[in-house]
Amino acid sequence: MRRVKSWAVRALIVPCLLGCGMPAALAQTAPAPVQRAIAGVQQSQQRAVQSQQRVNALDEQTRGMLERYRAAVWQAQQLKVYVEQIGTLTDAQQADRETLQRQIDEMERVDRELLPLMLKMIDSLTRFVALDLPFLSDERNARIAELKHMMADAEIGNAEKFKRILDAYRIEVDYGHTLGIERVEIEGRVMDQLRVGRTALFALGLDGKSGLRWDAANQKWQALPHRYQSEVQRGLRIARETATADLLRLPVPVATRFSSGADQ
Repeated sequence: MRRVKSWAVRALIVPCLLGCGMPAALAQTAPAPVQRAIAGVQQSQQRAVQSQQRVNALDEQTRGMLERYRAAVWQAQQLKVYVEQIGTLTDAQQADRETLQRQIDEMERVDRELLPLMLKMIDSLTRFVALDLPFLSDERNARIAELKHMMADAEIGNAEKFKRILDAYRIEVDYGHTLGIERVEIEGRVMDQLRVGRTALFALGLDGKSGLRWDAANQKWQALPHRYQSEVQRGLRIARETATADLLRLPVPVATRFSSGADQ
């Protein structure tokens, strides 16, 4: 019994000695059973250390995978927001493309319809000038000829052509709101011609006498009564801006009704 107890005590002391850092030389002088016990404990400790190292490595690996997972989740969330934003932009761009396509289609349709409209406008302007009072005939006819020549120029866009036609119409409209003066030759005489809007046309000799008025109904000049010559003279000064604007008392034609031919 004493011997068993002695070995038991020794077996209990071995781990303690190893744990307390017993010198290797002392361990080698121990009895064989003790040495085997020591070796077994050392192996167990080594395996424990190796196991702990593997655990630590797995822990580091797990921690790294967790960090990568969290980064992937965050990136996925950002990508989701980006995709939603891109989807919104794509829808807006698609709507813009559809709107632009409709505008292009409309412009092409307008462009096809604009050419005959412009030709008709020039033809109407030509007939209007021919039927209007005979003032600035060279200038107005030259403007119409330029418009006709412009229509045959392929380098000028339809927008620019339409703009120039509208400018010609605006000039004709302005004639109806202003006094105009022009030196012309009438029946072999050089005279100053006074235009009152596009309502009436008068002419006065350079000597201030022998006044004329245009008879639109008969398309010819008629003698102007002497009492109106001073008014024509005053109108010429106003047109030259050498006199202030004032009321003129001149005979003007009064339209009673429009004929069917005029309507056309």
